[in-house]
Amino acid sequence: MVSAAWLVGMPGTEFGGLWGGSTLEQWRGKGIYRTLVARRAQIALGRGIKYLVVDASDDSRPILQRLGFQKVTTTTPWVWSPRV
Repeated sequence: MVSAAWLVGMPGTEFGGLWGGSTLEQWRGKGIYRTLVARRAQIALGRGIKYLVVDASDDSRPILQRLGFQKVTTTTPWVWSPRV
């Protein structure tokens, strides 16, 4: 396996999420991520999903934009470490 990604539908809605999309470094630049995004978008349409959300890195942004995705907001990652 050189890449992993999944599509999550939100039951009862027309929304879905594209998660994962990690590709091993030595396999990057070969179109694998783009192909996985495009295929999951096709599957989503077939399932009646009209709207997809992706929480993507800056590396993924140009690929997503070329596929028609539009940036709508920015998230701020946080790390929580419970006190033990």
